[in-house]
Order: sequence, then structure tokens, then C-alpha cells
Amino acid sequence: MECYPPQNRGPQDSVSVRIVKRIAAHEGVDPIDLSPPLYTAIDPDALNSLFEPPISGSGRAGRVTFTYRGHTVIVENAEDIAITIKEHSPSHDERDTALSQER
Repeated sequence: MECYPPQNRGPQDSVSVRIVKRIAAHEGVDPIDLSPPLYTAIDPDALNSLFEPPISGSGRAGRVTFTYRGHTVIVENAEDIAITIKEHSPSHDERDTALSQER
């Protein structure tokens, strides 16, 4: 499991872009080479909207967890955004479903 602490970011680094960059770094590949694209796992625009700074200036708090490229990705926002990436191990139900679909 890798946890990436909050960090300063440029205006072009949305949450979805940061996730793609971190998954690529974790896997040792170029972000352009990630396939399938992030949008196959989660709506990047919706994710960015959830974690963009509010207009009022007061902080937002929240957490989103999803699976992408065999990793569980956890995005949390308390005072700043932290992204955690850990290897995904499917539950028994997911494994059973996958086996059922192969038959």
C-alpha cells in the first residue's frame, strides 16, 4: 500500500490527473501508456468536482474508493487531498462472479 500525502499542485493537476500520474509511477510506466483509461473505472469530471476547492473558501471533507487497474484507490479530503493506492484483492463474491462469467 502506498499513501501519497497532501502536496502543493499546479492548477492543471486535477484529482483525476494526480491519480493517473500516481498509478503510473506506482507501476513504473508512462501515464500515457495506462490502459484502460481512468474513465472506465470512475467519472473523472465528477471526481474532480467532488474534490475541487469550494467557492465559499471553507473546507470540504469526503472520501471516495474505487478500483482501477487492479488497485484500490482511496481519495480523501480533510484539509487537503490524500491519495492512497493499494493492491486490490477481490472478495469471494467478485471471484465467484468472475468465475461464473467465464463458464
